[in-house]
Amino acid sequence: MSNRKAPAYGWIIFAIFLCTVVNYVDRVNISIAAPEMIKEYGWSTARLGIVFSSFFWGYLILQLPMGWLADKFGGRKILFGSAVSWALFTVLTAFPTSILGLSTVRAGLGAGEAANFPAQASFIGRFLPKRLVGRIQAFNLSAMTVGALAATPLAVFAMTHWGWRSVFYLFAGISLLWGFWWLALTRRAGMTDDVHKVETGDAQADTAQRDAIFENPFRQLEVWGSSLVWYSGAYVFYFFLMWLPTYFVKARGLSPKEMAGVVTVTWSVLFVMMNVAGYLVDLVRKRSVHNIFWRRMILAGALIWASVFIYFLQYARTSRQAVALICVAFMGLAFQWPVAWALPIEYAPKKSGIITAFMNVWGQVAGIVAPLITGYVIMGGNWSKAFVATAGFALMGAILVAGTSRYSTGAASTKAKSAVAEA
Repeated sequence: MSNRKAPAYGWIIFAIFLCTVVNYVDRVNISIAAPEMIKEYGWSTARLGIVFSSFFWGYLILQLPMGWLADKFGGRKILFGSAVSWALFTVLTAFPTSILGLSTVRAGLGAGEAANFPAQASFIGRFLPKRLVGRIQAFNLSAMTVGALAATPLAVFAMTHWGWRSVFYLFAGISLLWGFWWLALTRRAGMTDDVHKVETGDAQADTAQRDAIFENPFRQLEVWGSSLVWYSGAYVFYFFLMWLPTYFVKARGLSPKEMAGVVTVTWSVLFVMMNVAGYLVDLVRKRSVHNIFWRRMILAGALIWASVFIYFLQYARTSRQAVALICVAFMGLAFQWPVAWALPIEYAPKKSGIITAFMNVWGQVAGIVAPLITGYVIMGGNWSKAFVATAGFALMGAILVAGTSRYSTGAASTKAKSAVAEA
């Protein structure tokens, strides 16, 4: 890539980050509007759990097709089309008055957002430096917390002044603005879908070796292991993403404005720690040929840490204690994102879209399961069982990491050389 285009890396990385911010703003806005929707429609938390989980059905169904399309055609135009689609369904969220109608719209929103992470991974693997993958993915995925962080005060402001439906109109417009900016920025940088970054020397040979291993990624233990581990971590994340505002309003008796304040604190901690984690895990890549093995061990430790402090949430007596425990749990949980989402690009850059999509399929299964389980468990106002279940899923992820770490990078490269030689 020419020197003229190299400075665009920073803006491209920031654009990908903003894409995920907008993606999660549109995903989480309904959880913030939920208390007002419950009041207007008279729905129970169990029925609202059905609406929450419907998003993930649409998201799940289109994950693998979008991963395949991203690897085949590139991520630029697919990301734009995805942004337009989810903007449309965000607007439509304001209109249905039945559980069936709203669930259908939310499933459509999920389908529109399905391309986000597979297309981003394919784009990153194609155009951006591999030495920065951990930091890029940490920064990008920390946008999930910024989405929740930004959505809360914006949504509360809109609800206070114009009613809860205005939340969806506002965020749909933001999605469209991002989409057109993305098209213009990537074209100006020369990163269009028909242009591939050319690797030379050792980097090119290493990529070819890894592609030889992961030619059929669904036969690899690492791909299945990473996907099931992500299922466990995603359950934890979606539990907090979808139910944290309701927990503080219903279980702790906070007002919407007070809720916005404490939720802002928790997501801010997660944002900061995810970016710290991104730098630390990239040091592993720089200093050890066994970086895949050690990254996965970091992932196991992160899930164990989170499990312990989530378990103790059931004993929190005040809102402040609950916030403190959530923040400490998030400090550990933060390390799962830069590890989990760098692994597909580490494994095989040319297959990173489909591997990421497969991982995310399992994440969306967790997104379906977490709201449903939590919605029924808390019907009587007992949140303790929900915390225990969530801690259990985190611990399960740590166990799965330990059982699916056959190869380090060095071992994988040796196996790849054999595969290339045999071919």
